[in-house]
Amino acid sequence: MNWRKSAFGVFLVAMVLSLQLIAAPQAMAMSTSNASVTFRRAVVAWYDNRGKLQMNVTWVNKVVNFTNLTKGCPLHHANITPKVNVSIVTLYNMTEKHEQLLFFRLNFYNETFNYTMYALVYRAERSQYNFTLVTKIFSDPKTGEYRVFLTGMNIAPANEKKSLPVGDVILTANNLTLSQYYWTLNRVLMKLRKHDETKWIWGRSAYELRHLSHLVRLKLPEYNQEKAVGMAISLDSWKCEICEALVWILCSIGGGYLGCDVACTEVCLPFGWAAPICMTICIPECRYVESVLIGGGCALGAYAVCSEIGACS
Repeated sequence: MNWRKSAFGVFLVAMVLSLQLIAAPQAMAMSTSNASVTFRRAVVAWYDNRGKLQMNVTWVNKVVNFTNLTKGCPLHHANITPKVNVSIVTLYNMTEKHEQLLFFRLNFYNETFNYTMYALVYRAERSQYNFTLVTKIFSDPKTGEYRVFLTGMNIAPANEKKSLPVGDVILTANNLTLSQYYWTLNRVLMKLRKHDETKWIWGRSAYELRHLSHLVRLKLPEYNQEKAVGMAISLDSWKCEICEALVWILCSIGGGYLGCDVACTEVCLPFGWAAPICMTICIPECRYVESVLIGGGCALGAYAVCSEIGACS
């Protein structure tokens, strides 16, 4: 078993260095003015035969700039129509004053293609920070069973001095239920934060992951049965580009009004593996965009609207 975990570690480091981020989970906190992130550690986490959490940590310190990633986003161009239709069904909705938990079924289809996956969105507004998490659950096309959890996490401290443009990449090598996956990410972050500059942000992120693990186990038992390996990505970047695409979506339906979850799904689909990152930025921004559109209308233009809410400087 150890050689297998070592092989995972070598693969994970190679993946980070080559920017093939779809193969790994991460957790990050960034300042709102940064468009780059330093991937510090590549972590493989697994449970041994006694159920004890094991970790293989490799320091990477790879700086990645994401500024150019969104330039090819097709939703920035009104004459391009997405080739895949999307049907979204809300399976669970828990909305309270300071937190929200949503669970969706998404069906992607056209004349020759039909695929079903799931998505979980969790948001928490605390006095010291806001936390947003989006998990895409990829299923087997034939059986419908879970195969991969791909998660984007973003913690935005109220005090900008506590924000760090860093990321730790984590691969959970065991097949875990969704609640076990969040619980494991919590434990990994608690270990990584010790004697480290990420102590504050990872400690609070770990708290939210523990809380989310309990919510999934108690509130979503029917969707917490199957197991999969875990992957996560979390950033706070590209606000201007995502905001402008969001304005285009909200204004392109003849003045219609979409819910933020649906609108952000449309905006973030073209980002591929980075869609969970996009969602963690898009969803909190959407309500502010809608408020400006209601007051001033779509004639203001995307850049003006996004400048109004501070997404574009």
